[in-house]
Amino acid sequence: MVAEVDPRRWLALIVMCFTVLLISLDGTVLNVALPTLVTELHPSASAVQWIAAGFVLTEAVLLLMGGALGDRLGRRKVFLIGVTVFGASSLGCALVHSAGGLIVTRCLTGLGAALLMPATLAIIATTFPVWERPRAIGIWAGISGIGTAAGPLIGGFLLHNFWWGSVFIINVPVAVVAVLGGIFFVSESRAPDPAPLDPVGVGLSATGLAGITYGLIMAPDDGWTSSSTLGGLIAGSVLLGLFIWWDGRRSRPMIDFHLFRNPTFSTGLGAVAAAMFAMFGVSFLLSQYIQFVQRVSVFSVGLRFLPMAAGTLVGSNLATRLANRFGLRAIIVVGMLLIAGALGIYTMLHVTSDPWPIGIAFTLVGSGMGLVAAPASNAVISTLPPDKIGIGSGLRTTVQLLSGSFGVAIIGNVAISRYRRGIATALDGPLRQLPGPARTAISSQVGSASVVASRLPAPLADRVRSAADASFVSGIRLGAVVDVIVMVVAVVAVARYIPAAKPRTSGELAALEGGV
Repeated sequence: MVAEVDPRRWLALIVMCFTVLLISLDGTVLNVALPTLVTELHPSASAVQWIAAGFVLTEAVLLLMGGALGDRLGRRKVFLIGVTVFGASSLGCALVHSAGGLIVTRCLTGLGAALLMPATLAIIATTFPVWERPRAIGIWAGISGIGTAAGPLIGGFLLHNFWWGSVFIINVPVAVVAVLGGIFFVSESRAPDPAPLDPVGVGLSATGLAGITYGLIMAPDDGWTSSSTLGGLIAGSVLLGLFIWWDGRRSRPMIDFHLFRNPTFSTGLGAVAAAMFAMFGVSFLLSQYIQFVQRVSVFSVGLRFLPMAAGTLVGSNLATRLANRFGLRAIIVVGMLLIAGALGIYTMLHVTSDPWPIGIAFTLVGSGMGLVAAPASNAVISTLPPDKIGIGSGLRTTVQLLSGSFGVAIIGNVAISRYRRGIATALDGPLRQLPGPARTAISSQVGSASVVASRLPAPLADRVRSAADASFVSGIRLGAVVDVIVMVVAVVAVARYIPAAKPRTSGELAALEGGV
């Protein structure tokens, strides 16, 4: 007897993939626009990081709330609300004229993403029967990875032909199409017995995570021992501790921490986290390296990222079939080793590096992400009970995006700190004749140094560019070393805890569910 399945499930998957493509594009399309925003809006170094991390941070800290609301109110309903908020705030991003305004509207865009993103995975998990679910999740994860990698290319094309606001306004028609698709092709679902909403838990977790990230982002400007940095880190840690205490004493906790006792669940989350940490951190730096150090056009910056998108497409298409043949552990380990190999190439980067080794590294990163994301996501979702799919999907995406946000903050801080040490040496030597305002701007970031150099006479401008380029590349190499260490630790954990057994076949899964 064949179990009843939703006849519109593949159309619903198209809508979910269309939407997740929008979200993943928006997470990285800004990377290539950052250099333009530096020259147009004149933000400080910390403001640049807030512009880059504000969207991801807001989405990440509110994803648990989004997943819980979907379980309780209906995933389709929350999905439609999220898409509407996302589209409206994207329009706001395109219309602002200040760094502060852009940070606020980017955070509102993150709120929309926090509502709809966990709903996409939960809708897939509840719409597809268990024997088709790995394939559907694989397609979903692959599209997400392609969007993440293709963001710089699309951003470069838009910036080459239009103004910087076009990288945001393009989201508006896409959001309209997603709303229409959600109305006509997506069925409503909710948890059979959802836990009560916990506004206290949501507030504690969100403010705790925001406090830690605030401290990390303020560290380069204010110093690691400053009140702003230490205050953010300490306050965030205390609030997260209170959240764990509060949630643990509830009869129906928002996060069932017993799930982490399952090594497949916890290590699957860890694999996704490590890969996203590395990818976001290095993409944030390399987009600036390609434009400011190698001095190519914004569209050419996007073209340089194209191998990452191609690698993700190939890797995600092969992931499910390879996992069925060789097992989850083998494929995830191979994917993470490919990412680590790419990071190893970045540790050898120079000011005059040829484009082809960077292209090879981008291909390895994309292929590795494709091999990691789908199998790891399926491993996580397969451990969740039906009434935890929404909140579990939110937790999975929270870990993924927080890792990306922390990657930008931590790897960015490592690189900026190394850059400032190097440029300080130059300012005390061959650049000592520069006036105070120019010295301050050059010390801030490589983009500001490029702007200052464009206004100086040729001999002095060349010295500024040479010192800034060398210092920034040194920072990238150090950041890549940190990323390599993270990936090695993650590979060891995956090899130890992810099951080596191959997943059941579609026929076996259908039989277990009563589908055949």
